[in-house]
Amino acid sequence: MDSVNKALEIFEIFLNNSDELSISNISKLSGINSGTVHRITSILVRRGYVIQPKRRGKYSLSTAKLVDFAKIVRQKLKIKSVAYPYLKEMSHTVDEAVAMANLLGHVAFNIAVVNPDHIIDLKPESATLSLYSTGLGKVLLAFMSEKELQDYTDNVTLKPRTHNTVTRVEDLKRQLKQIQRDGIAFEDEEHELGIRTVAAPIRDWETNVTAAISIVGPSVRMTKKRMLEMVPIIKNYAHKISRAMGYSTDFT
Repeated sequence: MDSVNKALEIFEIFLNNSDELSISNISKLSGINSGTVHRITSILVRRGYVIQPKRRGKYSLSTAKLVDFAKIVRQKLKIKSVAYPYLKEMSHTVDEAVAMANLLGHVAFNIAVVNPDHIIDLKPESATLSLYSTGLGKVLLAFMSEKELQDYTDNVTLKPRTHNTVTRVEDLKRQLKQIQRDGIAFEDEEHELGIRTVAAPIRDWETNVTAAISIVGPSVRMTKKRMLEMVPIIKNYAHKISRAMGYSTDFT
């Protein structure tokens, strides 16, 4: 963890300085020894976060990477601003909490939450959720490329959160194929006992799944029968949000 803190500290120094910086400059500003600074900076260069315009010269933040970050931020803000009125309407229609998330590495990132009665202890906006144990997460996993999914299953351990959590990769992949076919995901007390959710994908104008929405309720109220009753409702709102994002083909 100490090495992560040092890497973030060095990255923040680049963020806060418009000038090119030498290893000794960074070492003085951070208080980190020059050997460690050189090692971390070399990694940042290889990953494209920092550039070294001249061989053996000074370093600066990569403009291209900043542009990539800006695009991600704009996309997140756009999705939330477009979707939020529909999420509020859906929450009012079903009288349950609703949430929306998109993919952030190997986790789901909560973009928006509507929790009118606050009975459900939902993760707040900007919180992260596991992908394999949540309805939102399984939707995002289901529409990954094969390469992305393989990277996920190679690097994430499917730890049991409840007795219902899927813990075998082959079982997870079987669920994901079903989600691809149906365009819907169910979470049956897999992430937290007493909580069930129904989730659906949000697509953009290029037909990419850029987010997922879910209806969340306590299992005493969100019976399996009621979960099925939620399917046409959440699909309808997923379609509305997707259309607002530029998607033009009907959902199946």
